[in-house]
Amino acid sequence: MSALAVTALVLVCVWLGVLTLIAVLLVRQIGLLTVRLNVASQTLSLDDDGPEIGSSVPEEVASVLPGRDERAYLLLISAGCQPCRELVSDLGEYRFEQSIVALVPGRAEQASELAALLPSGVRAVLDPKATRLAEVLELESTPFALEIEDGTFTRKAFLHEGASDLIGFVSSGDSPPQRESYVELTEKKAVEGR
Repeated sequence: MSALAVTALVLVCVWLGVLTLIAVLLVRQIGLLTVRLNVASQTLSLDDDGPEIGSSVPEEVASVLPGRDERAYLLLISAGCQPCRELVSDLGEYRFEQSIVALVPGRAEQASELAALLPSGVRAVLDPKATRLAEVLELESTPFALEIEDGTFTRKAFLHEGASDLIGFVSSGDSPPQRESYVELTEKKAVEGR
């Protein structure tokens, strides 16, 4: 083979390698777009997540609450959830007058760290019980809050804006506005860089 033929063969191989790399990157990008569109189409509404308002509190859940006649709040925060970590850190040393029980599922080390950051009046329930109670309540989203009064679920809310939503939910009796789905809000925050 002449030097010219070898050079042509090398150039063809390099060109095929570049085209292969471009094809692989295009397939990857199409896959990412497909996943994002799939997630965006599976929006959770407040009605689809957690127990129905007006339904009775299951006995297993009632066992972690302070009392039957007292108004109490359940907070679901996950150890691996960044918005949950932000919510807890924004709470700082805020003192709640109401009884709040935080379900903190996740790896033991992470869940313990997150539970230690909760204000002193908030009682934490860790795994495996936290995961079991979240399953009983059919909770899929975090952070999420439930109000319980007289053994009945009276309100529920996604906590999109973190600590301010939780404080408003607990102290004023108002649910945070639910104009956007959880997925839409999460994507919006990601675009804003928060």
